[in-house]
Amino acid sequence: MEVRWDYLTPPDFEKLAKKEELCILPIGCLERHGDHLPFGTDGLVCHDICVRAAQKEKCVVFPTYWFGQVHEAACFTGAINFKTDLLCNMLEQLLDQIASNGFKKILIVSGHGGNTNFLQYFAMSQLDREVDYTLYSCFAYGDGRFANLDIWDTERGGHADERETSLVMAVTPDSVKLEYQKVPERIMPKCELAELGSRVYTGLWWYDKWPKNVTGEPSAATKEKGEVAILAAVDDLAEIIANVKKDTVVPRLQQEFYGKIKEKVK
Repeated sequence: MEVRWDYLTPPDFEKLAKKEELCILPIGCLERHGDHLPFGTDGLVCHDICVRAAQKEKCVVFPTYWFGQVHEAACFTGAINFKTDLLCNMLEQLLDQIASNGFKKILIVSGHGGNTNFLQYFAMSQLDREVDYTLYSCFAYGDGRFANLDIWDTERGGHADERETSLVMAVTPDSVKLEYQKVPERIMPKCELAELGSRVYTGLWWYDKWPKNVTGEPSAATKEKGEVAILAAVDDLAEIIANVKKDTVVPRLQQEFYGKIKEKVK
């Protein structure tokens, strides 16, 4: 059964939306992942996982949303970085448009680690307005089966490393150009800011650690590892989808919250 919003016909779309009432929004970003991976790495992998998971646990998958938070990597070629107010306004309006098509629940699935704090803050900020849908978010891969895989030959770097390179190889192998990876491996963090101590934060923390936006040992990646990892991530996300679909607590708490806000302003 087709689950992709952009591939569905109106009758099939309306049927699926009415039955499941859930839409998944895959979100990534456009940023450098070393020289060997495409700018769309996060969104490409995330969308693939979302589509496969939705085929297991039926719901509608919106086309990849590319405009995530990427302030920390805006200095690199290929980055598309919007100011915070525009970033939030665009996402807010998109969610409203998705909901206007009959969805009572929206699950944002991020493939970009830099979106995590942004999406958590965004979700809290949405409590300032009353809407007729509930919002959830999660990371495309992390805990669960994916986290327990014993297939990696190197320590995780976290960005354009063996793991992420393997994932892209599984999703779009022709986009990976390992021959372009010239940074000596294993690529370790610089951490010049360490002298400030662990309690001091600066927005330059990522650039300080990874000035070439590549980590770990990309050369250890294989398509076979990526395919195993993708399948694990799909099973994890399908489980999350099932839990979101049957959830009644968040809608109840949201209505309770709205009620208390109205009482407060009387």
